[in-house]
Amino acid sequence: MMTLFAICFWAGLALTLLITFFGGDISEFHVDSGGGHGHIGPGFFNLSSVLASLTVFGGVGYMLGSVGMTSVVLILLIALAAGLVIGWFFFLFYAKVIYKHDHSMKDSDFDLHGQLGHLSVPIHETGIGEMKFVLQGTTRSISVKSENGESIAKGAKVIILNMSKGIATVMEFTDKERL
Repeated sequence: MMTLFAICFWAGLALTLLITFFGGDISEFHVDSGGGHGHIGPGFFNLSSVLASLTVFGGVGYMLGSVGMTSVVLILLIALAAGLVIGWFFFLFYAKVIYKHDHSMKDSDFDLHGQLGHLSVPIHETGIGEMKFVLQGTTRSISVKSENGESIAKGAKVIILNMSKGIATVMEFTDKERL
């Protein structure tokens, strides 16, 4: 049993150190639910919590066995409880401190359907123009074409209807129109 605890401790510690020094995304396991792929928060079974649990389980179990505790069941229960408590603390730390400040862009941030902007380069009939718009506080531009092949003048307010191969299809937007 002492071998199991030693293996858990050293494996958990070694993997933690490898990930810490050589990088890797340890934030969460992602599950594809078939819908969008946005971040909804940290998962309970994130790698840092699992490795902390494994390391503490092995360390506490080994220490209890080393100090002369003879009940294998009691050692397992105490080591398991200690591992779960520390894993829970790591999860709480991650969720409340680290993830709270994560402002990663979500897939929905890249959906430009309905985005308003203005033409910086006019669209001439079936040609391509350029639209400027603000996304996440940054002015961006994108190539655009008109929905029905009509010309749209420079400076006109336009709305994106859809995207295809990096080019947005737009229509002129007037304040009278409703989305």
